[in-house]
Formats: sequence, C-alpha cells, structure tokens
Amino acid sequence: MHKALVLVRNIEEHSADLDTSEFRLRQVGLRFEELREIFASVDVDPDHWIFEKPYPQVPPTPPGAKFDAAIQAIQNDVEENLLLLRLYRIGDISFIKHVIILPDSTPYAQAPSRSMNDLNSRSPLRFKIEANDGTLWKEFADRIRQAHSWKSAWFGTAQRFFLSGGAKRFNPEGDEVDRVADYCTALEAALVPEKDYNTRRISNRAAALVASHDPEQKESALNLVKKLYEIRSRIVHGDRIAERDRTWLLNNSREIEVRVREILRAALLQLPPQDDRRGTLAELYDVTDHDRGQFIIENLKKIKTAEVLKAIAAEIARLIRL
Repeated sequence: MHKALVLVRNIEEHSADLDTSEFRLRQVGLRFEELREIFASVDVDPDHWIFEKPYPQVPPTPPGAKFDAAIQAIQNDVEENLLLLRLYRIGDISFIKHVIILPDSTPYAQAPSRSMNDLNSRSPLRFKIEANDGTLWKEFADRIRQAHSWKSAWFGTAQRFFLSGGAKRFNPEGDEVDRVADYCTALEAALVPEKDYNTRRISNRAAALVASHDPEQKESALNLVKKLYEIRSRIVHGDRIAERDRTWLLNNSREIEVRVREILRAALLQLPPQDDRRGTLAELYDVTDHDRGQFIIENLKKIKTAEVLKAIAAEIARLIRL
C-alpha cells in the first residue's frame, strides 16, 4: 500500500484535528523525530501539521504520465486535496514538503512544485479547523467533485493559477503581489473565454454568479473584482504599485480571499464544462452594441490623420448601408 505524507503549515494554533474518510490532518506532536527522518529535514517541528492519506488502491493514472504512474496519480490526488481545502475556507494552508511511502516502506520525496512549496509557509492568514469540519469538508468535497466542470479544461487552468497564487507570499507593503496576477488569471480562465472587454466581463459575471438576487452584495462583488483586475493589469504591464492600490490591497485582503473562493466555487457548480459555457456566461453579462460603439468613438478620437479618419468614416457609412 502507498501512503502520502505532507508537512503542512499555516494552520491556526488551537485548531482541531481534521479526520475525514479520506485523510487525517493533525499536529506533528510527538512524531517529530520520526517525521524528521522521513522528510530528511530538521524543519519538522512539533507545532507543524501532517497530512496523511493511505492508498489501498492508487487513483486513476492521468493521461500522458511520463514516470511511475502510481507516483504521479498520488501527486495529483494530494494536490486535489490541497485545492479542496483552499476552496473550502480562507487561510494560507501551505503544503511544503511531500513524501510518498512506497509499499516496501521506503520514503520517496517529491520535488517542490508551483502549488506545494515553502514560499508562503509563514503567513499571518491562518487556516482554522473546526471540530465538525471532518463531516462538513467531506460533504463539500463530494459536491465539488460531482460538478460537471470539475475535470474541464477551463477549470484545470483556473485551478493551477489559484493554487499557484495561494502558494506565494502576499505582502503588498513589500510589493509581493504575484498572488493578484494569479488569482485574476484563475478568474479570467473561468469567466472570460472571449478576448476583449475583460474587465467588464470578469467583474459583472463574477457579481452575477455570487449575488444575482442581492443588489448590494452584487455591487460590492463587482467593485472588488473590477478594482482587483485593474491592479492586476497595472502589475503585468510593468507599472509600480501606487500607494493607494497598496493600501487598498492591505485593507481588503481578507475580502479578496473570500470573494475569489466564492466566485470559483460558483463558477464550478453553475457553468458548463466546455465551449457551450459561452452562452451561459453571456446570459450573466455580455457587452452591448452601445458599449462597442463607445469604444470605437473613443479610439477614433485618438486618430490624428484626417485622411485616415475620412477613410474610416467611409467604411462605417458603407457598413451602415449594408
């Protein structure tokens, strides 16, 4: 039998153990000498946590496995459990070291990845485990896994960037804000299959998904996602973070974490798995002809050559006659 062991940090100090029908998550405690040997690391301390999951049967092998199929399947399953924990509740729960115990009891250490590393292993935003979370988490995980889009291509992309963002330190005061770009990419993968009007589409569709029947909450979600995406755009285009944006990120960091999870959960549960989601997304929000007309006018105002303007005007007139 194979078994996965993962060293975990950023769990609130007085949290309860998390014991589900799939895995156990509990403090290292008196096992720290044993686990230091297994992980070959003195980083293991009694106050850290250990994720432990046995595999009487190895999960299905993913397509195109390039090395030992059992190892890759277990790696993917462990990452899936990290994803479900992160979607379940806010908190920077961090999987920092991963070892697979082979059937002959040999530990097989896994290399760090974009989602499992120690980059964000000392976050102030801790993950809290409540006494009844074993049952609640299992119900949540089953519902998420049964969603039609769980194995879709678009959610696969959203998953990668959501996990990558959560594995990076988030410190706006020190300009460590890669998480903003990753979170926005995750939302964009879910909500904007088109190639234009990204800010309008992502903010309006996110708000419609999570608060369609509550105007106040809908406006709140729209404004938060719009502001977050605007900051993302400035970051990826090489601009410095303005002091007002840094302050906004600090003041709204908790709400950002809540909303991003809320939107991804809603997208996963409500959107179709493939290209037919475009119609569903358009029903939530789509760009109007008026919006497109205003965009054209604003761009025409930037043209300084009279001959070019006349040629464009003639082309517009020709289109109207058609």
